[in-house]
Order: sequence, then C-alpha cells, then structure tokens
Amino acid sequence: MRQPIALRSSTSLLLQPRPPYHFDANFHKPSHFPSSDVAWAPGKAWVTMRWNGYPFGLRFEERGTTSRPKVRLTVFSPSTLSEDDLAGLVPEIRWRFNFDQDIAPFCQRYRPDEILGPAIRRWRGMKPIAANSLYETLMIYVVLQNAVIRRSIQMLEALFSSFGRKLRFDGKVLSCFWEPGEMGSATESDLRALKVGYRAKTLLRLTEQFTAGAVDEFALRKMSRAEAKMELAKLYGVGPATLEYLLYEDLYFLDALDHVPPWERKIMSRLLFERPRVPADHILRFFRARYPGYEKLAFHISGRTYSGATNGNPSNG
Repeated sequence: MRQPIALRSSTSLLLQPRPPYHFDANFHKPSHFPSSDVAWAPGKAWVTMRWNGYPFGLRFEERGTTSRPKVRLTVFSPSTLSEDDLAGLVPEIRWRFNFDQDIAPFCQRYRPDEILGPAIRRWRGMKPIAANSLYETLMIYVVLQNAVIRRSIQMLEALFSSFGRKLRFDGKVLSCFWEPGEMGSATESDLRALKVGYRAKTLLRLTEQFTAGAVDEFALRKMSRAEAKMELAKLYGVGPATLEYLLYEDLYFLDALDHVPPWERKIMSRLLFERPRVPADHILRFFRARYPGYEKLAFHISGRTYSGATNGNPSNG
C-alpha cells in the first residue's frame, strides 16, 4: 500500500458565490453514495481534486449566509502555490461548485409553489454541483450501474486503491481520483480482478476516449444544450439517463429533463399524482408546463421534498 501524499502547504482565500447559495445543501449530498474522496461536517467540507496533473486537498468553510454567501477556501498542496497556479485553479473550483449560476429568479418565482415551496424555503440556494471532473463523474456513474450502494462503494474503493492516491491534509486522509493516463495501461483482465465485472470494458473505453483527447470538457461548458448533448452522446456507454444527469449535474442545464428512469417515475407518480404509476410522458408534460426553463431543477427539488418527507434528512443532488 502506497503511503498517503502529505499536502503540507496551504493557501487560504475568501470566495463569494452568487446568492442565494445554501452551503450545506450544496456540499452535503446524502442522496449520493458515500465515497472516500470527500468529508463533511455542518458548515465545512473537505474534497480532493486533481488539476493539471497535481493533487490538491480543498477545505470549504461557510462564512456568510444563504442571502450573502461567503466561503473560506483553503487549498492544500504538495508545494507552495504561485499566483499563476491560483489564477487557473480558482475558476475551476468556482465552476465545479457552481458559485456563479443565478437561480434567484427561480427561487423567487416558485417560492409560493405548492410543490416546490417547502423545499425552496428550507434549502433556498440549492443547485446542481459537479464537484468532480467530467471523467471522474463518469467513473462514478459506471460503478453505480446495476449495483446496490455497498457494492458501488467497494468497486470505487478498489479503483482508488489501484489507480488513485490517498492525500493527507488538515487532519484528514482522503482518496484522490486518478488521471485517465494512470488507468490507460490497464487491461480488462486487470480491472475484472478488482471485481468490477462487465463494467471493466466501459471503464477502459471511456478512459481511452479521454486519454486520446476525444473529449474537451471545457469546450462542452461553452456549448448550447443541444450541442453538448450531441458531443456527450459520443461517449462510450452513455445512455439517455446518464446523458441527462451529465447535462444537469456537470454542465448545469436546469431544463435538461427528457427522461424519467423507472425508480424516479415511481417517486413522482406518488408525490405529484398520488398514484402508483403514471406514464413518463405525463410527468414530463407536467414539469414542462409548470416550470418552463427549470424543468430538471424543479424535478430534482421535488424529489428532495419527497426525501425530506420520508426520512427527515436533507438530501443533496
């Protein structure tokens, strides 16, 4: 087992997200399966990150309010960061944690809404948060395929052990993702030995696409929804549900609602129509008519309302 990389240098700065910004609702995501690359406590979050080939540890601390948000960011690194380093790193952090998207009109317009109002009043400023690079997000999606949470955790931890690194910073030891090239020399047999099953082929094909430069994540961020959808569809193994999650959670298209998976269809049928099963196209028409321009955000927040009603614990997404 390789020893953790000690991140002994630190740089701190104060960032201002665009209001409203709900710190805990954005950084703490109980609806996402737990993984060893993040840690959270109320008002604080620790996240690892790879950027330009280097590992970083990030500590976020809430320093403001939802209406006047401020976040103290401390970047832990192997060596002292230059101003040029920060000039490249900070915009990427702002993107990954969605500091700049304006959802104030949505919150104001739908605060009185019978369905969304309770969640908006409780979690005003909740947004989609990428947190990871596009490649890392896809690795997570692959291990989530057709698996219970415990199994997904086991697979991701096996991948972390073989290709990632542990980082030691701020009293934490957290896993850090690998660069695509670090998996590029692996074979399908190597991955199957990690007990990822049929997913080995998908992991390798996606890695090959990123290693070959077939995917430009930064160009995707500047595309229209239709353009980004066309490009993302070229990724190996990306079907309708995954594509929709990528458009919403990674590229922040708040209207990206074209597909209702069976388990979400069941939730929405009971939540919105008090019936065991409503046709998916009926659910889609409902959100398009009632929340134009915000269909996926409204869908997500509706699901959170259901989660809060059933277990009392705010879920993030």
